[in-house]
Amino acid sequence: MFGTIDKKRAILDSKRPLPENTVKSIREELMLQLNYNSNAIEGNTITLRETKVVLEGITIGGKSLREHLEIINHRDAFWYIEEIIKNKENLT
Repeated sequence: MFGTIDKKRAILDSKRPLPENTVKSIREELMLQLNYNSNAIEGNTITLRETKVVLEGITIGGKSLREHLEIINHRDAFWYIEEIIKNKENLT
C-alpha cells in the first residue's frame, strides 16, 4: 500500500507547482468534504449538496439555524487554521 502511495505522490510532485486554479479547486473540494463529513458525524442532517449551498451563503428551508451555523463555524475554523499555517504561528 505504501508503495502505491509513494508512486502516486511522485506523479503529483512531478506536476508541481500546480496551477493556481487547480489548487483553488482542490482547496474548495477539501473544505466541502471535510465540512460535510465532520458535521454529519455530529448528527447534522444537511446533505453534501446542501452544505455546498450553505457555504455559498444560502440557507436551506426546513433546516435548523444550529445546523447552518455548524457549517459556517466549521468553515471559519478551517480558514483560521489556514491563517495560522500561512503566518507560521504556533498552534496552542
